[in-house]
Amino acid sequence: MVGCGRDYQGMINRGNWHRLKECMKKARRGEKIITGFLGGSITQGSLSSGPELCYAYLVFQWWREKFPLAEIEFINGGIGGTTSQFGAARVKGHILKYKPDFVLIEFAVNDENTEFFQETYEGLVRKTYMDKCKPALMLMNNVRYDNGINAEQQHLKVAQAYELPMVSMKSAIWPEIMWGRLKEAELSPDGLHPNDAGHRLVAQVIISFLEQVYAEMDKEETLAFGEGDRLPAPITANAYENAIRYQNFNSESKAEGFLEDLSSQNGITDIFKRGWTASRKGDKIRFEVEGTEIAVQYRKSVNKPVPVARAVVDGREDQGVILDGNFEEDWGDSLHIDTIARHAQEGKHTVEIEIVESHENDVAPFYLVSLIVSGNENKNNILKNMEDKDKMKPILFLNPVFKETIWGGSKLREQYGYDIPSDTTGECWAVSAHPNGDCVVKEGEYQGMTLSELWEKNPELFGSCGLDRFPLLTKIIDARENLSIQVHPNDAYAGEHENGSLGKTECWYILDCPEDAALIIGHNAGTEKELEEMIRQGKWTEFIREIPVKKGDFIQIDPGTVHAIKGGIMLLETQQNSDITYRVYDYDRLSDGKPRQLHIQQSIDVITVPALSPEDSVKEAANLPANVMNELISCDYYKVWKLDVTEPVSIEQTHPFLIMSVVEGEGCVNGRKIEKGEHFILPDGFGKVELEGNMQLIASSIK
Repeated sequence: MVGCGRDYQGMINRGNWHRLKECMKKARRGEKIITGFLGGSITQGSLSSGPELCYAYLVFQWWREKFPLAEIEFINGGIGGTTSQFGAARVKGHILKYKPDFVLIEFAVNDENTEFFQETYEGLVRKTYMDKCKPALMLMNNVRYDNGINAEQQHLKVAQAYELPMVSMKSAIWPEIMWGRLKEAELSPDGLHPNDAGHRLVAQVIISFLEQVYAEMDKEETLAFGEGDRLPAPITANAYENAIRYQNFNSESKAEGFLEDLSSQNGITDIFKRGWTASRKGDKIRFEVEGTEIAVQYRKSVNKPVPVARAVVDGREDQGVILDGNFEEDWGDSLHIDTIARHAQEGKHTVEIEIVESHENDVAPFYLVSLIVSGNENKNNILKNMEDKDKMKPILFLNPVFKETIWGGSKLREQYGYDIPSDTTGECWAVSAHPNGDCVVKEGEYQGMTLSELWEKNPELFGSCGLDRFPLLTKIIDARENLSIQVHPNDAYAGEHENGSLGKTECWYILDCPEDAALIIGHNAGTEKELEEMIRQGKWTEFIREIPVKKGDFIQIDPGTVHAIKGGIMLLETQQNSDITYRVYDYDRLSDGKPRQLHIQQSIDVITVPALSPEDSVKEAANLPANVMNELISCDYYKVWKLDVTEPVSIEQTHPFLIMSVVEGEGCVNGRKIEKGEHFILPDGFGKVELEGNMQLIASSIK
C-alpha cells in the first residue's frame, strides 16, 4: 500500500494548540464533537471511489476511533472548483452554522499563489476563528502532484500571523515524488485529485499531526492572543472577512428577462440553484449593493453553446467584465467567480449584468448564481452595532400562559415540551397582554414584567404606535375534541356590547392534523331569515359547512364567520387582542354537570350572510420557498408570514414590533439558541436579524 509504514511529517507551522487540546479534552470526556472540513473538490472527495474513502472522512474516523466515548459528527463542506474567495462567503452557512468544534480549511490548489488570494484566505481564516462557536482551526495545503504548485507561500503567511497549525502536502508528499520514492500515477490519475491511495496518504499526514497534539493534550498551553482570544490586526487590506453572498431569496433586483430559479437546493453541492437565468441578447438584471469588493458567480457549462454576459459596475462601460458561460474544460460544469470590483470606493454601487451574445442553438441559459459582496465599511458597522449594546433593544422572550379546557389534550407537552397544568390543556397563550392571560418576560433587563406593563411603560419598544393596548395575541391550540361552533364580533359590535372590548379577527396555521381532517368554516344559510331558523331550530347538519384541511394550510377567519376547530387538530392562531367568543352550538356537552352558555342572539346578530365560498377559505402554505418571509395574510389588523430557515437568513426588522414563534426545529436568532415552542418579540428599530439553523417560524405584526 502506498505510504504504508512511513510517518509523513507535514507540519510547516506549529501554531498554538490551546483550542485543539481543549477540543480533544472535550471528546475525551465523552461530549459531542462536530468536525467540519471546508475546501474544494479534493475535500469534497473527488476521485475517491466512495465518500468514506475521502481524506476528510478518514480524518473524521480518526476522531471517532480515538475518542470512542464521544459522539463525533462529520460535516463535509467541500465544493469542487471553488476558492477561498467563495469560502469566505459560504463558511457561515456551510460549516459554522453547525457550531463545529474542529474545522480544517484547505484551498491551496484552487487559490493562486497571489496577494489577492492571501487576502481572501485571511478573510476566511479570521471569519472562522472569530465565530462564536470558537472552533479549533487547522489549516492544510494540498499540492499538484504533477508540478508541485500550490498557494502555500501566501497561505503560510496567514498561518504564521495567526499562530495557526498548518500541515503541507508540498512538504510531506511532493519531495517523495521528486525523489522517485512515490509515483505520481500511484496517487493521482490527473496530477491533481488524489485516488483512494492519495486520499489515505493525505489523511495520514493530517493524522500524524493530530497524534502529536494528542500526545501533548494535557500539557498546559495558553490562548494564542491572551484574554478573550481576539485576533491581531490583519496583514492584508482584509476586505473579505465579512463577505456576503446574495441570491434570489436574500436580495432585491430589477430584472428585464432574467428569471428567478425557485427550485429547492438539495445539499451544498447542488450548486446551480437559487440564482437567475437568461437566454436572450439584451436581457438585463440590476442590483444595488454596498461594499468595496464585488464578484459575480455564474455557471461555466461544458454543454455549449450558452449565452455570454457582461457585468458593469456604476455604469462604467469601459471597465465591463465579460462573463462567458462556455467552459473550455471537459470535467463538468464549473461554479466560476469573476471579481468585477476590488478595493473600490466605500459605499453603494450598482451592478448591471446584460446578455451580450446568444445563439440560436444555445443548449442552456446563462446562469447567474450569486453576487458576492464585502468590504471593511460594512464590517466596521456590524462590529459597532454589536458592541454598542446600550443603543440596541433586546429580544423579548416570553413565558406562555396555559388554559385548561373541556376539549383540550396533552400535545402541548408531548410535541412542544411545555410544562402544562393537566392533560386537558387546550391553549398556550404564547404572546399575550390580555388581562385573562398576560405573558411575563422571562429574561434580560425586563425580566418579570408583564407584556401589558411593558407596553404601558416602554412604548418605544413597540414603535409608540398610539394604540391603547398591545394589539395582537398569539396562541397554539390543541383540540383533542371538537371545539364549539362559534363566531366572533367585529370591533363596532364588541365595543358597544362587550364593555369596550376589541372584536376578534383571527387566522390559523395548521401545525398538525389527521389525514382526513376538516374544519367548520362558514355555513349554508342563504338569507338572514334562513340563518335564524336553522339556529333556533337546531338544524346543525344542514347549517354547518365542513372543509377538508391538511398540515401547512392557512385560514383567515374574519368576524362574522361561523367556525370550529375539530378534534385532532393543532394550530397556531394569530388574532386581535380579544377574548370574545359567541357559542352557537356546543354539541349539548356538560361542564361541571351543566350545559355551557350559548350566545344565540349575539351570534345571529353578527354572523355574515351569505358565508364566504369554500374556495376562498383555505390557502395552501406548506411548500413555500425557504429562507424568505412568505406573506400569508395582510389585513387591517395584522400581517402574518411563514419563514422556513434551512441556511443563514438575514432580515431587517422594520415593523413597530415583530412576533416570532418557532413551530418546528431549532436554530439561533442573533447567536441566541431558539427551539420549537419558543416565542419572542423583536422590538421597533431592532434592525438586522440573523437567523440560522433548521426551523420553521410564524411571524406577525400590525400593518
